[in-house]
Amino acid sequence: MKHILIKIAAVLLGICVGSQQAAKSVEIKKSELLPEKPGVSIMTFNTEWLLGSQTQVVELKKKGIWGLENKDTESEIEQQHQAVASIVARHAPDVLCLQEVINKVAAKRLQKALQGKGLQYALHFLESRDTHLEQDVVFLTNKINGNITNIKVSDPIDPVYPSKCVILTCLLNGEETAIIGLHLKSVPTEPSAVAKREKQADAVVKQLNRLSTAGYATLVLGDLNDWDPIVPDADPSEQATPISQALKKIKDYVPGGDDELVNSLKWVEPMEKRYTYNYKGSKTVLDHILLPIDWQDRVTGVTIDHDRPDGASDHWPVILDLNW
Repeated sequence: MKHILIKIAAVLLGICVGSQQAAKSVEIKKSELLPEKPGVSIMTFNTEWLLGSQTQVVELKKKGIWGLENKDTESEIEQQHQAVASIVARHAPDVLCLQEVINKVAAKRLQKALQGKGLQYALHFLESRDTHLEQDVVFLTNKINGNITNIKVSDPIDPVYPSKCVILTCLLNGEETAIIGLHLKSVPTEPSAVAKREKQADAVVKQLNRLSTAGYATLVLGDLNDWDPIVPDADPSEQATPISQALKKIKDYVPGGDDELVNSLKWVEPMEKRYTYNYKGSKTVLDHILLPIDWQDRVTGVTIDHDRPDGASDHWPVILDLNW
């Protein structure tokens, strides 16, 4: 009788343990089905004359364009593509905006270089209205992130300003989003450049109001060639102080009240790391990512990557990480 009771107890114990293990299994499976918070990363990078071929170099030099002295040979052109691709691969951003890409030839060549590093990017290309320098603003999106859908690119509605601008609209985690990629007039303190950059900023403001009215959350990024009057960078001197109203206008695109956009630069710490360009010996920030003020709680990090391979660019990229 005693042996029978022991056997019955063992069977019951086995059933109990089995039930607990099954419950744990169900619990694990349920947790695996829970959706993770979708993260999105956005990167802007001025690639400093990213060329597609030696033929392009020859044609540009015929126009008297300078700054191409170290990009004459096929090996130099390929070295730059590999260097830029290495920086992109380090962060694998979901949305990538590049400036100073020379035509679709260079854009597709970089896309191929990224493929060589195991990255699959979709290219969204529109040729800019900058017919002299032929510098394009280019968007690429990471194919592995299914949270970015309905992607379209368009030119600004202003027929003149900005000449180097592309607008990417998409559903970002289901939210209608518009990202304006820019390369504004260079030389931050030269009076004629300031006047032109402010006209460009006025045109961007019109775009922002149009897109916002249409229901889009709006971002602005790229080489804005100017300083933020509110958010300081690594150089506190007067040399790096804005004399134009370009960023002020863009951030406060609805006149009156608070700014509609906030500069992601405020999340870069320490202050010494706040530089994207060496402007006449001043390490300062000319490249920016401006995001909606009500997206601030989505920011999980902002990086300016100063580990730049030789030959990549004379700028450093900015990467914004968001989470919903």
